[in-house]
Amino acid sequence: MPNVDSNAYTLGFATVIVVGVALILSGMSVLLKERSVANKILDDKSSILASVDRSITKATADGIFDDKVQSLVVSFDGSSKKLPTKEVLDIDLRKEFKKDVSDRNAPVYVYKGDEGNKYIFPMRGNGLWDEIWGFMCVKEDFNTVSGISFDHAGETPGLGAEITKDWFKDNFKNEKLFNDKGEYVGIEVLKGKNNPANSELHKVDGMSGATITGDGVSEMIDKSLQGYLPFIKKSKNPKTSDLDKL
Repeated sequence: MPNVDSNAYTLGFATVIVVGVALILSGMSVLLKERSVANKILDDKSSILASVDRSITKATADGIFDDKVQSLVVSFDGSSKKLPTKEVLDIDLRKEFKKDVSDRNAPVYVYKGDEGNKYIFPMRGNGLWDEIWGFMCVKEDFNTVSGISFDHAGETPGLGAEITKDWFKDNFKNEKLFNDKGEYVGIEVLKGKNNPANSELHKVDGMSGATITGDGVSEMIDKSLQGYLPFIKKSKNPKTSDLDKL
């Protein structure tokens, strides 16, 4: 039997414990990392599809996304290329949207539904306290908003955090991005609810007491979509569009 009171035994025993714990922690880290990546991808797919249909849940998002969505990356010159979904979802939107619009390579998600294609554009900006982000879904005319989703890192509950509520997101349905002359106008979030100007195209109700967050949403929409305008212009023209190759 080994001498359990010897220094060699103590050192050997300690080494075995340390190595064993290290191997266990290493294995758990790999396992948890894989699970974390899978959960993030599912969260991203759910957030993207929420701009198409809010009834889609996490339980169904993965299958619907893989069946109906194609992922593109577009450049400021209007060119686009189809890439594997995971590769597109791996794009760091925080970094891309901090770049000048002329330097961005940003995702576009094409939802192939029964009523035709819809195009989903990621957006990113700043609210009152921290970052805000979302996805805008437009119809085949590249002008009419079909749906929208928002989220935030730290807006105030009951005030700026209202951007995640259905009543706020419903404001954007059927709004237009371009005027009758084909000029980009965007969408402005007004100050407060029941603003008389909300009856006008390109303007929606804001949140009472959350003017800075509302302004942040307006700015986010404008700055984000500016980078997609060449792609939209090219895609609207049958002679220059690449979308028939999808």
